[in-house]
Amino acid sequence: MVKIREAKDKDQESIYSIISQAFEGEGNFRDGEVIQSLLFKELIKDGHDVVSLVAEDSKIIGHVLVSPVSLEPDNGLVCGQVSPLSVHPNFQSKGIGSSLMYAVITKCEEKGLDVLFLLGDPNYYKLFGFLPSKVRSNYGPSDYFQELVIKEDSTELTNVLVSLAPAFTRLGL
Repeated sequence: MVKIREAKDKDQESIYSIISQAFEGEGNFRDGEVIQSLLFKELIKDGHDVVSLVAEDSKIIGHVLVSPVSLEPDNGLVCGQVSPLSVHPNFQSKGIGSSLMYAVITKCEEKGLDVLFLLGDPNYYKLFGFLPSKVRSNYGPSDYFQELVIKEDSTELTNVLVSLAPAFTRLGL
């Protein structure tokens, strides 16, 4: 049975491996490493893991991370960026990614986050309530840059610019 729990420091090597295997086929490499794996390393190194959850079934088979996001001008909202979400290739299409997404949304709500952002397939993430974002971002206008308003009174997202954690900029993401 798959269990979702908070990631621990001792899980980092397993998480890195899962991310690498999950994204290896996309061909996004830098210095011989999968870019999403590098992103994970950088976010952890910077202490920018607001929420980090693993899925395990005797071993870690999936992971999701949320890093901090700032808005300019600052309107007092607490925001996060979901990235990366990864599931070991042998366990994909079995509902583990969905379980991780539902769990991370719940955990972010418990931690008082107002809004989550992510870059991903709109057809998949609409299942969790994500919609194309109205904010300005480095991704420009795109249906793939999405938001989920967790707290209903957190709709003051017009005319703001999203700034992701510095690791995204360092890696050119």
